[in-house]
Amino acid sequence: MVSLVTAPFHGGRLQQAANEFGIAAEQWLDLSTGVNPEGWPVPNLPAEVWQRLPENDGALEQAAARFYGQPMLAVPGSQWAIQTLPMLFAPTRVWIPHYGYAEHAFHWRLNGHQLETYDELPDQHQLAPDDIVIAVNPNNPTGYRYQPDQLLGLAMKLQQLSGYLLVDEAFMDPSPKYSLLSGTMPDNLIVLRSLGKFFGLAGIRLGFICCAPLLQQQLQQRLGPWAISHPARYVGVLALQDTVWQQHAQQQIKYSSEKLTNLLSQHFAEAQLSTTALFVTLTLTDPEQARRLYQHCGQHAVLVRIFPEWQKIRFGLADDFGLNRLAEVLEDL
Repeated sequence: MVSLVTAPFHGGRLQQAANEFGIAAEQWLDLSTGVNPEGWPVPNLPAEVWQRLPENDGALEQAAARFYGQPMLAVPGSQWAIQTLPMLFAPTRVWIPHYGYAEHAFHWRLNGHQLETYDELPDQHQLAPDDIVIAVNPNNPTGYRYQPDQLLGLAMKLQQLSGYLLVDEAFMDPSPKYSLLSGTMPDNLIVLRSLGKFFGLAGIRLGFICCAPLLQQQLQQRLGPWAISHPARYVGVLALQDTVWQQHAQQQIKYSSEKLTNLLSQHFAEAQLSTTALFVTLTLTDPEQARRLYQHCGQHAVLVRIFPEWQKIRFGLADDFGLNRLAEVLEDL
């Protein structure tokens, strides 16, 4: 009999929250995902985008290469890469952050790899041949951010051991100077990016992966034909090329992030606060305190992301109206 492993829980389950608290979905303020609430404005799409199969004419890959600074393979969401990469490696030891996006651990374990968790990146004395290290930068949910030189140094150590470094940069767009894509890429470095967070386009399921050519070919074979929908290709090209919107979004996100941080600091002075451009995470004193906060917000139709096993609550960005609503909810706490 095959034993099933429980899949990780995620934010964004708005209908589930609506059912749980008995409040209609349209009345909720969803702060649970870390997605830019003022995303790239999708225009009306030509009829042929819906009617014709997508053709890989290279336009999306060219737009991605210009935006990210490296050749990129388009995939149907970075989640697809997270699920697929563990299938391409023989079972080995994989280092997973103690706090981090749970899908990484789930899929490497599912594919027979031995998991080793870390609080600090493993050093050269801990590494062994064929080791794979997973880093989430900036980390979700802790917000911790590694310096590029720190990760590149680890990649070079792993390269000497025929190992790999996989860096999930799904939340990196607002701080591109910290991205590993801005420099020379060693062959054993794999970097994931997502169009869902900064661009606010989670629904089109479009992401990118940068890796060595041989690994890219293996991933391409797994993709098969038409893996990226025609609407996703069309919208992806336009969004990646829209530098005016990108500059405005950087400013808007900085403004919203600072307001959210200040608001939470006023109400949770005793809690540890971790801030990234797209979300702020509270680490509370005990799991019960985290559950009470989640329940209180839910009773007022504000959906936040709870990590009860880590005593953490993550808040995504909101516009001014949403922040004022959150402030009123927290005043009632």
